Amino acid sequence: MGRFVVKDTFYNKAKQEGFRARSAYKLQEIQQKYRLVKQGDKVLDLGCAPGSWLQVLSGLIGEKGFVKGIDLLPVSPLSQKNVATTMADIRILHVEELLAGMSISSFDVITCDIAPNLSGIRDVDNANIAELFAAVRAVVKEALKKDGIFIFKSFFSEDLKPTVKDLEALFARVSIYKPPASRDVSSEVYLVCQGKK
Repeated sequence: MGRFVVKDTFYNKAKQEGFRARSAYKLQEIQQKYRLVKQGDKVLDLGCAPGSWLQVLSGLIGEKGFVKGIDLLPVSPLSQKNVATTMADIRILHVEELLAGMSISSFDVITCDIAPNLSGIRDVDNANIAELFAAVRAVVKEALKKDGIFIFKSFFSEDLKPTVKDLEALFARVSIYKPPASRDVSSEVYLVCQGKK
């Protein structure tokens, strides 16, 4: 019981500090540990709803940077001027059009806090997670600059090792990190990928 009470402090803190979800603190903790997102960066946030990562990223990149959020769900407008969102399915995302529309050739950082809807049926869930990863990986391969940064939510499962191995072929360094703001009972972890090859 005590474990849930402690972790719910992040939910309450998010409400008090104006963040849309407790997940904001997971990204803050990743940033504090790795210092990857910089002022002026161009960032793509996949699966951005409800927008808490957009809020954190907006502050990290400053006025000269910008962050584009994409999600199947609508995202309530944010007041920050360096944030824009689009409703789209990343499985059929036209990366060339996205980049052309923003007048850039690539992003400095791509973040992804997507979680597929889990059914509790292992084979179905693993298939959904694999499909999602394939879609995200395709976007990263096409839209992220050389030496770029990728932060991706994954789960402790039999697919984690092959996922890490796959990403190690694409990046110079892949670290597995579980932020303190992540619930103890959750199997989620974050793959922090540095130096796109």
